[in-house]
Amino acid sequence: MKIALCDDCRDDIMQLEKLIKESNFCPENLYFFEYLSGEELLNNYMDFDLIILDMCMGEGLNGVETAKNIRKRDAKVIIMFYSDYESKASKISSVRPYNYILKKYSNEEMLQNLDMVLEEIQLRIEPPKIPIVCKGQVFMLQISDIVYIQIYKKGSQIWLTDKKRQEICKQTIETSTKLKEYYEVLGKYGFIYASASYIINAEKVMSRQKSSVILQGNHNLPVARRLKKLFDEELGKYYGVSYRQERKKLK
Repeated sequence: MKIALCDDCRDDIMQLEKLIKESNFCPENLYFFEYLSGEELLNNYMDFDLIILDMCMGEGLNGVETAKNIRKRDAKVIIMFYSDYESKASKISSVRPYNYILKKYSNEEMLQNLDMVLEEIQLRIEPPKIPIVCKGQVFMLQISDIVYIQIYKKGSQIWLTDKKRQEICKQTIETSTKLKEYYEVLGKYGFIYASASYIINAEKVMSRQKSSVILQGNHNLPVARRLKKLFDEELGKYYGVSYRQERKKLK
């Protein structure tokens, strides 16, 4: 796991590193990259898993300005702010931070916040394989093999990517496992209810229409009216964007 720490106070960087190492979700392979300014971070940018930014850094770019530049090149990286003072959500929402933590927090509060973000990163990096039983056969699927899952008869029907379909010569797999059971396992990996009848893999979303979502493979699925708000919130969390304004444009 690669973590960038950007703060003009080296003592604060060292304190963060110490707390991250104490986290319950600190990985074995952990690499810190220290930067004393936003400019230094941007000039040495790489594929990070987490970036923690101080809000105010000397005379150069502040945290929000640095984050805006990061978002131009990296839409998915998790960004957290680490600051001496609180900031209005409206000032930072455009850069989609995962969280905003204050330097005055106790070590216990800091660790609670760090545990959450480090667990989230590990889930993204190391998703498990899912065993699927179908008519006496067992298929070991990666989460990325699945486009969406829907209720089918007394169980579920799993729609596969074109790549996986060609590999096993099946477009779908029918199982006796209930949809809600799959959601209990897959909800933490970006699967979202678009209807009471199916869950979609957010990774496979190609576009969000006014009342539907188009998935990889040209699957156009309606989003239930009562689930629209929650669906957009969950999809936004996954991609770090907000769909509210876009939805208004489509109306």
